[in-house]
Amino acid sequence: MSSIIAPNGSPLNTAIIGVDDLEQSIKFYRDLIGLTVSDKFDWSGKDFENIWHLPSGSYAFGSFCELKGCNVGRVLLLDFKAKNKELIRPKNISRAYGLFNLNFYTDDIESDTKKFEDKGYQIWSKPTYYEMSEGQGSPTEVIFDGPDNVAINLVELTDDDPTSKVGQMKIYTQQHGRTPTGLTPVVTSAHTTRNIDLAVEFHRKVLQNDLLIDEILSSEEQNDFLQLPNDAKTAVKFMQGNHMFGKIALSQPMNYECHDMVPDGIAPNIGYIAQAFEVKDLRISENAITELNCEIYKQRQLVDFPGLGHVEIIIVRSPGSGALQLIFQQINPEKSD
Repeated sequence: MSSIIAPNGSPLNTAIIGVDDLEQSIKFYRDLIGLTVSDKFDWSGKDFENIWHLPSGSYAFGSFCELKGCNVGRVLLLDFKAKNKELIRPKNISRAYGLFNLNFYTDDIESDTKKFEDKGYQIWSKPTYYEMSEGQGSPTEVIFDGPDNVAINLVELTDDDPTSKVGQMKIYTQQHGRTPTGLTPVVTSAHTTRNIDLAVEFHRKVLQNDLLIDEILSSEEQNDFLQLPNDAKTAVKFMQGNHMFGKIALSQPMNYECHDMVPDGIAPNIGYIAQAFEVKDLRISENAITELNCEIYKQRQLVDFPGLGHVEIIIVRSPGSGALQLIFQQINPEKSD
């Protein structure tokens, strides 16, 4: 399996979601996805305000969702206490620039789709089987609107060929844990870009990730479950760190226009705000950030960050889309001076 893993790469550690109703979001990720959810916490103070560019006195309630023992594919829910919170992804938008979806693997997509539909979640289309090119494999997928209007993508890896990329992913993920409800942590998260090549360079140089899948989505089946025009062509490149969970599916529309969520993808708004990646040496990543001329959203700083611990962080805007990317390194408190 080492051929599909980037040994030094940084998979998605945590997806950071601004929520409308914390209790409802907790119920979704705990009771339906099956992640372990932390006790609710309060987050306030100067570090909090500086990180999220919020005025003095701002605060949030939150919870951290994870598969115990796995520090990849986690979800941080933050209920920012502010007036006039905007919905990052407007209703009925099926493709937009920015951070778009959370993707979970299932071994029974038909049953799980019915489970979420019975709970009132809007399913975009029936589960769809399709084949990718050049022997990369065949998944079955379905998308629905989850809490806070974050698109949720369920995937069943319906390819048992161990030589295909999908077959290899199936073997790996079945060995690395399921939640009590039979799902996984976040295995892939979609990030729609205006310049996919710049986004790939960010993942290669800043996060030391490798390219796993390079695909053009254009079939009728693919466009149907993605709710795209029949003739849509979408470039997709999967970036892989040192774990099969936490992949990033970078995409770029090739022949159609879509909504831009990036200006609204900030606190205190409701939806997918940022992706967090852990690196071994933040200074190496910072040098790559400088080389790529990334816009700095938050300069490097030591903070106590819920769920991540005592860390040094830097937040930048992706050069491919402008979406927020939080890069962090664990710090030994005894050496933080």
